[in-house]
Amino acid sequence: MDDFVEKKKKLLNSLFFEAGAALMDCQFFEYSIAFFLFHLSRLGTKGFNIDKAISILDNEDKKTTGQLIRLMKKHLKVSDEIDKVLEEALSARNYIIHCALSDNVESFLHKETRDDLIRKIRKLRRNVQKGIYKLDPFITELSKNLDGIDFKEFKEELNKNFY
Repeated sequence: MDDFVEKKKKLLNSLFFEAGAALMDCQFFEYSIAFFLFHLSRLGTKGFNIDKAISILDNEDKKTTGQLIRLMKKHLKVSDEIDKVLEEALSARNYIIHCALSDNVESFLHKETRDDLIRKIRKLRRNVQKGIYKLDPFITELSKNLDGIDFKEFKEELNKNFY
């Protein structure tokens, strides 16, 4: 590997780590919405059956995050607060996925501008995470009531096996 590639790898590592973490948050946000819809379908939500929910979870019926949010709102009354958080999370998600890196390539060159971009990505991640956190209590409670899953125990088991 030549010196430039090594230098680039070293200097961009923290940026790419943050961008990768942001990508994971975005994917988890999308999956959380799809999983919530799955639970709603299991409760017998009118006009939304379990087969459709499963095909969305299995990525056979491809839906964008925005489509998933609209589908959720179609079948469920969402408070203004939750609606606002989900829309902000969607906007942040779309920016992260579609242009956070490609629109800011010039920021890669200098430490100060890279650090600014990292801070921007972290702020966007927090907005995506807020969307996840708004859905979490509903998903956790439905998982407990429908499947007997205790997420506290699940997280403890996960932490124990993470090495």
